[in-house]
Amino acid sequence: MSALVLTKERKNVLLLEKTNVIGGNCRTYNVDGFQVDTGPHAITWLIKGPLVDLMDKYFDIIPKFADHGNYYVRDKGKLLKFPYTLQALAQFNVFTKTDRLNMARALIDASKIQTKDNNGLDISVYEYLKKYELSKNAFMFIDTISYFLSGSSMKETPVWRILSGGGTTNELSSGLKKKISGVVGILANKHESHQGYPIGGIKSIANAAIASIPDKMVEIKLEKEVTVIEKKGKMFTVSTADENYTSEMVVYCAEVVNLPTILKNKLPVAYTDKLLTLKKSVHALTLWLGLKQRIKELDYLGSEVWFAKETPYWAMPTSNYDSNLAPKDMQLIGFGSRILEGETVEEHKKILLRTIKKAIPGIEKEIVMEHVQVTIPDKASITIGAKFPGPKTPIQGLYVAGTDVDPRSMGITRAAYSVVEMLKHMKKEKIL
Repeated sequence: MSALVLTKERKNVLLLEKTNVIGGNCRTYNVDGFQVDTGPHAITWLIKGPLVDLMDKYFDIIPKFADHGNYYVRDKGKLLKFPYTLQALAQFNVFTKTDRLNMARALIDASKIQTKDNNGLDISVYEYLKKYELSKNAFMFIDTISYFLSGSSMKETPVWRILSGGGTTNELSSGLKKKISGVVGILANKHESHQGYPIGGIKSIANAAIASIPDKMVEIKLEKEVTVIEKKGKMFTVSTADENYTSEMVVYCAEVVNLPTILKNKLPVAYTDKLLTLKKSVHALTLWLGLKQRIKELDYLGSEVWFAKETPYWAMPTSNYDSNLAPKDMQLIGFGSRILEGETVEEHKKILLRTIKKAIPGIEKEIVMEHVQVTIPDKASITIGAKFPGPKTPIQGLYVAGTDVDPRSMGITRAAYSVVEMLKHMKKEKIL
């Protein structure tokens, strides 16, 4: 997106890409006739959000989105709507009555704390909740949600992240009622938000951006990993293994924690200390399953969470949004989960597949395609004390963008926030 917006702001752009394809996790490709995304994706904040702002202003081609539908929890062979109000939580019999009462009390107490002092919630979810005497089952659920919202466990995820539901801000709307609504929204984020899935797969967003770049305004070089950035006077020299390039401005979109080792210019200690607070998100394994027919257990629009046994997963039947993603009359669904430390990819795949078969009995009879991916969904997780640097670096003319720059939301939406903020700084400094 950075390349597109800069060309539309009348800048010539040289794009250096480390891999042999552009788009990062925003890709879709063919596996035995099934069109699999790079991990399951639900695009957030499609009413008022950064991606919509960028598409409205800079995209010539706008991707089409199908409504995401509901978030569900799968329990004992049934799908239960995610409890995004206190009333729904009270009736959510996945948990015992005691757990439901204690969870509601914890949420209300946290909202009261946040009303007075949001900084008081920069403690771990586990540390905050342990005094409420929740069951192991409830903690398993909370740990699963923490990973999906922050990229880290409940022992590292700050309470404010759960309160904001991965939304647009660390702080919720004023008023206790609105705060509680936001608290329990967690994944659903139904307040002030709309979520969707792009028709044609997640690649349709990247394809639309690329197709919107003005002719002759960008040069793309693949398999060109940047090894050195150095500024002398007003000009930067950007080096790869075999070539040097010069420019008055650089936008660095790789992992920002690596910037001090690549940049020859000395960065202030305060800035490098901030980068050191960032922790990489855990590796995620997505197991894509192609089914020979659409089965009733997966006949819905939305996503489901499983947390009860072995490994938690977040699943999304993408071909339910767009039948062209699977061969005729077949079905495609992606199951995303975290790889635990010490697990091999093959070990985790076996555990995940075993879990899926327990959660959805009989699915093994329908499987005609299996495909494994290992990705890092976001470049930095939301952890206690993490200080995201923002797009402007201390070096004039050097900017950073990506999912380790801004903590709001997740995935593509978080990356879009970083680009929007970068543009604000550039315009303020009259670079654009």
